[in-house]
Amino acid sequence: MEESFSHENSAGLNAVDSFIIQRLDSGDIIYSNPNAKFKLVGPYVMGGKLGEGSYAKVKECQHSETLERCAVKILKEKTLRKIPHGKENVIREIKLLRNLHHKNVVKLHDVIYNEEKGKTYMMMEYCVVGLQELLEKSPENKFPVWQAQGFFLQLIEGLEYLHSRGVIHKDVKPGNLLLSCDKTLKITDFGVAEVSF
Repeated sequence: MEESFSHENSAGLNAVDSFIIQRLDSGDIIYSNPNAKFKLVGPYVMGGKLGEGSYAKVKECQHSETLERCAVKILKEKTLRKIPHGKENVIREIKLLRNLHHKNVVKLHDVIYNEEKGKTYMMMEYCVVGLQELLEKSPENKFPVWQAQGFFLQLIEGLEYLHSRGVIHKDVKPGNLLLSCDKTLKITDFGVAEVSF
């Protein structure tokens, strides 16, 4: 819908003969940054860096068709070769996560290998914050009792599930515990986990 208006300034002069106001839906507005370089890995659009560990970088990404927001763990083969059992740990983590399905265990959506670049991309459930980061920002580096109990109960549920599947995590710490958008605690980083049966 277009409407024309005229406007006169206080001196009575016609400042603008007419101008057009056009109503737009927010879906009609497209922001384009000519300097932005979008990187696609399979159907995923890569975003900004979320964090970095000893052998992997974690970035935000979004599935280009479903628009699902994910976190991608990027592992370089070159780096993994420098770490004792690095590649074996990654293969074990992928196998484990493909078979684990519990609300308190981070979900693996997809794995993409790029042989040319020597990289493995693990697309995982997006979590908004790590418990370690929350702890560091909390007064006296501790949670209120009610909050700590809530996190602990969720951790126990997740560990009970893992142990029922014969999985021993071996590296449970605040840095490997994340929170999803709905405040559900997620156990992550199964690089050194073992299967007992």
